[in-house]
Amino acid sequence: MRLVRLVLACLVVVPLVVTVATNPVFVADEAGYSPEGSVAGQTAITGTEFVVVAGDGTVDYRETRRDEYWDVDPIPDSDAVVVSTVTLDPDGLGCSNCVVQRIERIDPTTGERRVLYSEVTPGQRDVEWHDVDRINETHYVIADIAQHELETVDTTTNTTVWEWSAYTALSPGAGGAFDGDWTHLNDVEIVRDGQYVTGSLRNHDRVVFVNRTSGRVNESLSLGADDDHSILDEQHNPDYLPAERGGPAMIVADSNNDRVVEFRREGGEWVESWVWQDDRLKWPRDADRLPNGHTLVTDTNGNRVLQVDERGQVVWSIETNLDAYEAERLSTADESAGGTAATELGLDSRTVAPETPLERAQVAVESALGPRAVNGIVWVTPAWMRFPEFVTVLVSLVSALVLTGYELSVRGLVPRR
Repeated sequence: MRLVRLVLACLVVVPLVVTVATNPVFVADEAGYSPEGSVAGQTAITGTEFVVVAGDGTVDYRETRRDEYWDVDPIPDSDAVVVSTVTLDPDGLGCSNCVVQRIERIDPTTGERRVLYSEVTPGQRDVEWHDVDRINETHYVIADIAQHELETVDTTTNTTVWEWSAYTALSPGAGGAFDGDWTHLNDVEIVRDGQYVTGSLRNHDRVVFVNRTSGRVNESLSLGADDDHSILDEQHNPDYLPAERGGPAMIVADSNNDRVVEFRREGGEWVESWVWQDDRLKWPRDADRLPNGHTLVTDTNGNRVLQVDERGQVVWSIETNLDAYEAERLSTADESAGGTAATELGLDSRTVAPETPLERAQVAVESALGPRAVNGIVWVTPAWMRFPEFVTVLVSLVSALVLTGYELSVRGLVPRR
């Protein structure tokens, strides 16, 4: 009996010891830098904070005065960046549960900052602007989650000069709840020489192309379809790669499918042309193709930002506890503007298959719960606890219950029939 107790005790203690021992509390300043390969320039990361890190993982700039930081884009020929920020429940506005959304210019080298444009969204939460793209010095295009709109604002007059509403083009029965987070419009980009604006409709699993002149959606160009998760499942931050850079193609953080995927136009259709994942990638929310052919990935629930080379190997990474949303390599152009399509570069795809018993158990649990539940669990658990650790702790707790029941039975404290 002592041997049985020892085995059961090991089932409880060992997984917990391994979990704690192999997972430090993530500190962006110090932990997690992988020195393989060289990285030119700084990387800006948004989330619960805004940080800029050097290639060796040193934090060169940290910004915490706002509650949330979403999009970040470098300004050409400048050290400054444009950041979309959020303040929750601001004082002095006389409204409850409201947010102030801002487009801000921040210079990480000097700490200088300037608010370019702001709006108050009353009585709303979880509707923050996730993406703002700079058109020029005075005009910005916004993905407005609250209004389910794409809009261009003139920051000198504080007026909206162009807008497109999802209500004009989409079925109310598709996507999320029509009276709530219907579209979750989380990304916007001006493409095809300014002819179209793309909009990432996360809750519709689609990226639409809106003609800037007619305001109509070009259905033949749209990528994905509502609830067709074999293509996209609640994606983030799609980047369009034009013909002159090996496209037309689009690289997307396919969040609930736990992968980064690229599609290329062939015969008038989008065809999957490249995919990358590893055994840790969990709910990625950004992927940028860099000029050297590498891909910069923001792995939100994997608590890291990483760089993948042409062979699919991770050559640089840092750990982060920021609930990271987006990463931008400041020495390159905005997002994937300096990158080339995977087929043109001959990039190697990479996917993973479970090998160990724990990995197979993880896949079984993920399949039973579904990706939304899994990512929800990882989102609310501590930063050090990724999903494999959650499964390990779950096994430990079940083992503890078995051990407790066994001990009570041995001691005659469990009534028998």
